[in-house]
Amino acid sequence: MSSDPAGETLLRARGVGKMYKMYARPLDRLKQTLFAGARSYYREFWALRGVDLDLRRGESVGIIGRNGSGKSTLLQILAGVLQPSEGRVTTRGRVGALLELGSGFNLEFTGRENVVLQGALLGFTRRQVQERLGAIADFADIGEFFEQPVKTYSSGMFVRLAFAVHAQLEPDLLIVDEALAVGDEKFQRKCFARLEQLQCRGSSILLVTHSSAFIEKYCQRAMLLHGGEVHGVGACKHVINQYHALLYADEAAYLRYRNQQARAAAARAAGERAPEPVDPLAAEPAAGEPAAITTERARIEDVWIHDAVGNPRELFMVGDDVEIGMAVRVHADIPRVQAGLRVRTVEGVEVFGTSTAYLERCIARARPGDLYHVRFRTRLNLCTGTYFVSLAAAEGLLDGSMVYLDKRADILMIKVREHPVTASGIAFMPVEVSIAPAGQPAQTP
Repeated sequence: MSSDPAGETLLRARGVGKMYKMYARPLDRLKQTLFAGARSYYREFWALRGVDLDLRRGESVGIIGRNGSGKSTLLQILAGVLQPSEGRVTTRGRVGALLELGSGFNLEFTGRENVVLQGALLGFTRRQVQERLGAIADFADIGEFFEQPVKTYSSGMFVRLAFAVHAQLEPDLLIVDEALAVGDEKFQRKCFARLEQLQCRGSSILLVTHSSAFIEKYCQRAMLLHGGEVHGVGACKHVINQYHALLYADEAAYLRYRNQQARAAAARAAGERAPEPVDPLAAEPAAGEPAAITTERARIEDVWIHDAVGNPRELFMVGDDVEIGMAVRVHADIPRVQAGLRVRTVEGVEVFGTSTAYLERCIARARPGDLYHVRFRTRLNLCTGTYFVSLAAAEGLLDGSMVYLDKRADILMIKVREHPVTASGIAFMPVEVSIAPAGQPAQTP
């Protein structure tokens, strides 16, 4: 890696936008060529507009958004593959990019020859690439295909070779656009372990993925794109909750939230004090009161955590039985009401989630005034730690989707302890150990 000072900004984007000309008919394209300047025969389509982003050395940023939100377009611009229509991008150091499948490969070259080519593009000498060639081939693990033209590769082989090249050559900035979704689970785990190593060595990572868990685990910040514009940037937990709001909340609630964001930003810019916007799905508790979204059609009136005999508790031992419950009051005729829970670590990593829809225990034909108690009973097979529980009520739709009626994010806290401690991590998996000299029968305690 290049020896740039620690903490340096490796990537800076200001006002980046990409516009495409959309023609209604092929004839209009010809007219535009012949009569340029007279008038426009096209409609402007902005795939991306007004994007600002800074990425410092050793920092990892995740980008999320619906399909068509501009994520891939942004990464192509940041990688230098695509020129922006407006704005500016500056980078420092070596930039490696895993974009669409096969990007940057010569299909007629062998895997070995493409490794040398990619190394040259990253600024390495042939000798430096040769020194890493064995490690790249081992990481890719594609056997004799390493010496075959890449046009004979499967999509999985493409990903293996591309990631192996960039991971072993250690760029200062690695850009990954959902490429890892193609590989098998074992290779994905291998890749993410390598990403962790790169982070520890000071590489910066820009990651596009649909996996909220990956972003929460591997990124320090996140950005939400929607309709080619930045709808949120900041702490991963906050941005992911906003993304879920975009996916699942009704449009009116999400638009209200966006308007609140704009007013709060304007007030701060003017030096005025402004209340923080209330996230329509995942608002944080404030001033001792649980924040909530409400559609006025149903409301979570009470939540609780009980032990196996029905006593309120917060502290449990590993393996204890627990009941997590909520009281849902209905205020309208709703054909199908479902309830769910999600358990996360302090870092925001999802541990477990379920709903009455999964368990086929939904509330049918709810009426105004109805009050339902929903109880989830389970065993806490979790390692020592503190966990947060989110609860939600939603309307189940005929197409299998749902719209949230009320959701309380991280409304309950569970502390799990073990004495003496026998395991680490998140999931508690009971094990038996046997130790014996080789050739003798194993003995268990």
